[in-house]
Amino acid sequence: MAYELETRRALLRNITLDDAQEYYDQIWSQPDVMRYLPGGAPRVREQTETYINYFSNHWATHGFGLWGVVIKETSKFVGHCGIQIIQETQEIEVAYAFGKDYWGQGLGSETAHASLRFGFEELGLERIIAIAVPENMASRRIMEKNGMKYQGEKRMVGFDLSYYVLMRHEFVPNNEPYLLRKL
Repeated sequence: MAYELETRRALLRNITLDDAQEYYDQIWSQPDVMRYLPGGAPRVREQTETYINYFSNHWATHGFGLWGVVIKETSKFVGHCGIQIIQETQEIEVAYAFGKDYWGQGLGSETAHASLRFGFEELGLERIIAIAVPENMASRRIMEKNGMKYQGEKRMVGFDLSYYVLMRHEFVPNNEPYLLRKL
């Protein structure tokens, strides 16, 4: 089953190969963005399609995954957000990344909250984690704004990362618009 999710400012939808160039331009080619993602450095353009295929397969296999984030007002593709399984630990994480021009506008908090709500309410998950490079204070603030609790640092995906947890019984939905569509 596939889903789209609409928040106040964004449409969270499947990422397709048609998004590859914008996705690369916003995320994978940007040193300031990539310093906070696994590997810490920009990728080559061809790897973008590999990631898109991985995300599509994750959705097909698990019924959830990362969405592409599109600004409703402009139809601009700006990044990704959603929940996914960390292969190494089988834990489910909320994850997000946005082009630098969209940092500091509350878009991460808005879409992460909607993704957490999807995980707890639609999928019935009991626990969702989040990880971040410890220096990425903006990402950590998003986690904390959404009620996630800092558990310390943990070695994951080859890095020492700040590790946050939120349990379903602790999640408090906000009053922001949240429209989920099954496709």
